[in-house]
Amino acid sequence: MTGAQPMAVTRTPRDPVIDLIRALAIAGVVGGHWWVTALILDDDGVLAAASPLVDLPWLSPLTWLAQTLGLLFFAAGFAAARTTRPTGTGRSDGTGGTGRSWRSGLRSLGGPLSGLAGCLALALLVGYLVGAPTGTLVTVAKLTISPLWFLVVLLILQAVGGPLRRAIRQSPEQAFVIVTPVVMAAVTMVTAADAGHLPPVLAVLAAWLLPFLAGMVMAEYGPPPARWAVGATVGGVALLLALTASGGYPASAVGVPGQVQSNLNPPSLATLALVTAQIGAAALAIRWLRGRIDTTARWWAPIAGINRHALGIYLWHQPVLIGLTFVALWIAGGTAVAGVHTRPDDAGWLADRAVYLPLLAIGLAAMLRIVPTRRPGCTLLPGSTAGRPTEVIAVRDSDPPSRRRAAGRPH
Repeated sequence: MTGAQPMAVTRTPRDPVIDLIRALAIAGVVGGHWWVTALILDDDGVLAAASPLVDLPWLSPLTWLAQTLGLLFFAAGFAAARTTRPTGTGRSDGTGGTGRSWRSGLRSLGGPLSGLAGCLALALLVGYLVGAPTGTLVTVAKLTISPLWFLVVLLILQAVGGPLRRAIRQSPEQAFVIVTPVVMAAVTMVTAADAGHLPPVLAVLAAWLLPFLAGMVMAEYGPPPARWAVGATVGGVALLLALTASGGYPASAVGVPGQVQSNLNPPSLATLALVTAQIGAAALAIRWLRGRIDTTARWWAPIAGINRHALGIYLWHQPVLIGLTFVALWIAGGTAVAGVHTRPDDAGWLADRAVYLPLLAIGLAAMLRIVPTRRPGCTLLPGSTAGRPTEVIAVRDSDPPSRRRAAGRPH
């Protein structure tokens, strides 16, 4: 309502639903990698990466459940839109801190990435000195570095997040005008990349912009009506099934060694269908769970822990897998251990791998106590680090003009 006055100063709380979504997304990424990545020991003593999806194609549909990158980008966009930037004069600029968050996130990456790079360099040097095969060293480097593409994309999205947020926060109508052509352009880019008419990197940026932007919009205006969210969820799943069953797209959400086409590198239309379903599911979770999560309950402690160390978990889950592989090989005296070094060509390998998952989780938790992964002010994964809430001026959501005026009012 025009002319509404700002209400009392309040603090921006962490959103438990978004924390839950982020934790589930991180668990999906880590669990998926640990399940589908095998380091097999060949006859020449070289450790090479292999996937059970090659010999166990019935696992392919299950990979869509573990492909939670869309939720991770959604949570990042939501939290980035909730970031406010104090001006140092007792005021909040009200424009969101995405620009400064991007620079802060880039600076804060120095410690975590330096630790990762240092450990990788040391491991490669030691491996070279002890005579490890070159193929093994290449495998170690690839598995360690490959997840870092996510951070590059997220940095780029945060760089453009500030202008987008300033545009969509003017009014719901303005948000609709901005979002509609962006969605159409993203779908067009992914389609063109599928056909080979555009560089794959454009499809990568376009596909992950959609959940990031959806998170920003829902942070500003709340979740859409339940019928829209249900429609997006059901429609996305139906389109995904149609594309993979009869549309010629691979049945696996991730790349399978030996297959020419991948749904993830670059993201395909099938991936966009999954992202649509995930956005709808996230909207339903916000609508149904907000205000109903008891963050003091004992079961919430793991969720809070994952959020505090989200960046570290993402950076170190593959090195921990590599470390367990070498430790098991050393303990076994150079003999292949079932579920660790053996070829993943039957269901028995999955049962053997399940035995080591708790060890991987323990190893990752121990690693997070050693390496610099939780730095105050690190906003690369927005909302993932615990910190002091930011004071903002709360105004009526229905009055964007007064919200802009409130941005300049003293507390």
